[in-house]
Amino acid sequence: MQVTQSQLWRFSVVGKIHRNIDLIRNNITGQLMVRRISAPEDFFVLKALCGICHPNLMAVYSTRIMDGVCVSLCEFINGMTLASLVEHNGTYQIKPAKNILCQICDGLTELHRHGIVHRDIKPENVMMDSGGRVVIIDFSISRQMKPEKRKDTNVLGTAGYASPEQFGFGQTNGRADIYACGVLLNYLLTGKLPNEELHQGILRVIIEQCIEIDERKRFQTTDELKKVLMGKKLNRRRPIQPPPGFRSKRVLPKILTTLFYAAWIFMLFVYINGFPMLLKGTLKNTIQQIVLCLDFMLFWSLLPYCLYGDAFRLSEKINPDIPQNGKFVLRILGTLSILIGIILIIVTVYVTQSL
Repeated sequence: MQVTQSQLWRFSVVGKIHRNIDLIRNNITGQLMVRRISAPEDFFVLKALCGICHPNLMAVYSTRIMDGVCVSLCEFINGMTLASLVEHNGTYQIKPAKNILCQICDGLTELHRHGIVHRDIKPENVMMDSGGRVVIIDFSISRQMKPEKRKDTNVLGTAGYASPEQFGFGQTNGRADIYACGVLLNYLLTGKLPNEELHQGILRVIIEQCIEIDERKRFQTTDELKKVLMGKKLNRRRPIQPPPGFRSKRVLPKILTTLFYAAWIFMLFVYINGFPMLLKGTLKNTIQQIVLCLDFMLFWSLLPYCLYGDAFRLSEKINPDIPQNGKFVLRILGTLSILIGIILIIVTVYVTQSL
């Protein structure tokens, strides 16, 4: 039966679930729902959630600002939280734990698709109904992602499950939920947080990647995490980057880089174009020409590009713990390769002229 927004708000209170949560029954349809009271600043996120319909997300039917608070009408889930299930039945085996987390990933993928990060994934905020459906609940500290901001305005989250960036170290995005998923998976398998007892089975590698302090080392999306849980291999191809010098947003470095590349192309053209003529000349001129061509092509172009451009993710191999240090080393090596090229030019010219 289709009901209007005004009819949706005609209900009777059945009982109290929590301090700010009541079980209600719609007077027209008889449907059981949940009325949640939260801070007024939650209105915009909850309003956005009203347009999302997914089996693994608690439905938010309607939300209003009433008497200075945000009141929302949400789906009633007839089931138990994962915290209660683990407490009563004990920890899960690998297969059912993977199934639970895959369903959580499905819900989070839909949430992230709408630009919303949950920020409080934990056993108390995930329910399982009688049919085995896993549902993410409690969007009280969820927020809309704002990539232009450096960090969150409010420092929120549950200790142990919240990612480092939620404590003021950066702007939260979908990878904050991935961190919590890793902690939750460890809890399902061991009943404890990773810093208390880390799962030692085949899922340990997945858990460790989820809870990396550096968010760049985690799975980048919940869809990636689900694929790995299902045993699929990821195809992570590094996107093609612009040449060094053109990655800056400033105009001056781009102008200087353009002038440098223009000079390099001109010099290369001059040497290569003159190469056939020198084949008829002396041997020393031919050797000089070959060395100079190789110098321009290798030490002034190919090698610096590979190093400055971090080809093949060399910085991660040089310093896997602190990638920034690896990139610093690459810049030094790139500069040295250019200096070596200059030295080779001088030495080649000097040696061939002295012959």
